[in-house]
Amino acid sequence: MKASEILTKLDLYAEDYNFPILDNMNFDFAQGRLSVFQYQDQWAMIFEIVGVDPNLNISNDIFVYSNTSNPQGLIIGCDNILTLQNNADIFDDDGDFLVSPFDLNLIINEKSVHTQPTEEAYTQLGIKTEPFTTTKLARYLSATYKEYFWLDVSILLKEASLSNEFTLFYQTDEWQHTDEEKPSENDFFQSLAKAIELKDASLIQQNEPNTHWSRWTWSDFEKQGK
Repeated sequence: MKASEILTKLDLYAEDYNFPILDNMNFDFAQGRLSVFQYQDQWAMIFEIVGVDPNLNISNDIFVYSNTSNPQGLIIGCDNILTLQNNADIFDDDGDFLVSPFDLNLIINEKSVHTQPTEEAYTQLGIKTEPFTTTKLARYLSATYKEYFWLDVSILLKEASLSNEFTLFYQTDEWQHTDEEKPSENDFFQSLAKAIELKDASLIQQNEPNTHWSRWTWSDFEKQGK
């Protein structure tokens, strides 16, 4: 598939608001990962966008684009990836967040986490603990337990309805994402499309990555309505 055709496909989904938007009024962004798979002349691009959804759940939203006939765009939001130990409540009956920023006793994708971060640890990450929110929790965990949120390759392929014959061609959690421009106007996606066409990952140009959450906070839930 030609690079121009790949970019046209991405543009079509972006125009329909079915392409990852990191400053999303309905989702507070914490971290992202892009995985590209290939099998013969077939390719698939999978984004994992981790953050907080409108229900205030920490979710890993999966976006898929490919030259196969499988479901594409946003295909699933995995919003059951974080719970408290002993299934304790995260919110009380009034909707108040019950998690203490200084005593985290969690399960992330079946992996136990017990840590007692200090105020300074949050401050160094640019996070104010008062008031503590699901978004601030997600962003703290992104800095300290990032790998716990990603899906295994086999699960990614299954969620994307792709066979195990697809192999990993490229994977990164730092890239130059679109910011108002179309994917076809973005240097990173231009180089990625050419790399997929020629099956040569060395052609990919990361340029200046902008996928740290601190670049996309203007649309955070707590800032809306102010």
